[in-house]
Amino acid sequence: MIELIDINKNFNEFSALKNINLIIPTSQFVILKGVSGSGKSTLLSIIASLMKPSSGEVKIDSVSTSKLPDHHASQFRLNHIGFTLQNFALIENLSAKENVSIPLIPLRLSQKEIDTRVNEVLRLANIEHKKDSIVQNLSGGERQRVAIARSIANDPKILLFDEPTASLDQENSQTVINMLKDFKKMGKTIIVATHDPIFDHIDFVDKRVYIEKAKIVKITDG
Repeated sequence: MIELIDINKNFNEFSALKNINLIIPTSQFVILKGVSGSGKSTLLSIIASLMKPSSGEVKIDSVSTSKLPDHHASQFRLNHIGFTLQNFALIENLSAKENVSIPLIPLRLSQKEIDTRVNEVLRLANIEHKKDSIVQNLSGGERQRVAIARSIANDPKILLFDEPTASLDQENSQTVINMLKDFKKMGKTIIVATHDPIFDHIDFVDKRVYIEKAKIVKITDG
């Protein structure tokens, strides 16, 4: 379970998040809905322990992740959280499989174990056929799938996605949605920040959280 308790985030005089309280049960699929600049990405970063709140507390399975020192927060994220960023954040001059291998390096696995896991997540992301391609030669949709494969390489129980369809056409957007549906069937807890209307009509969402001007204004089921 993810618990956000009285979360506030300030950047100098600017309030990015105000009094955020939210509970996300295990294995739920949650949409954070709002226009650009509403606070969705900041909230994802705080959940991912990439950023600490100015005040308030984040708990994941009773662990107060917002209070962890940076090193311990990184270790927690490595073991529990996969984050697909809006800009993909891939290393352009490496291959798809090399990019996906990077999160596995701290685990001290054998090369055979790494290869097996990389091939499996590339298959899940429907991009195994491009595993040896250099990222800079891939299309936007292919890069997105590599980024998603990288985010699930460590088999995290929580998956976070920041605007996963923002730069994709209709076909590739539907491919991403199909993957999200598969991840939900696998029991993952999934949080997607988006303003894309394609998410308005999918039928496997458990909760929609509407954010405006740094505040939660409405929460609906399904």
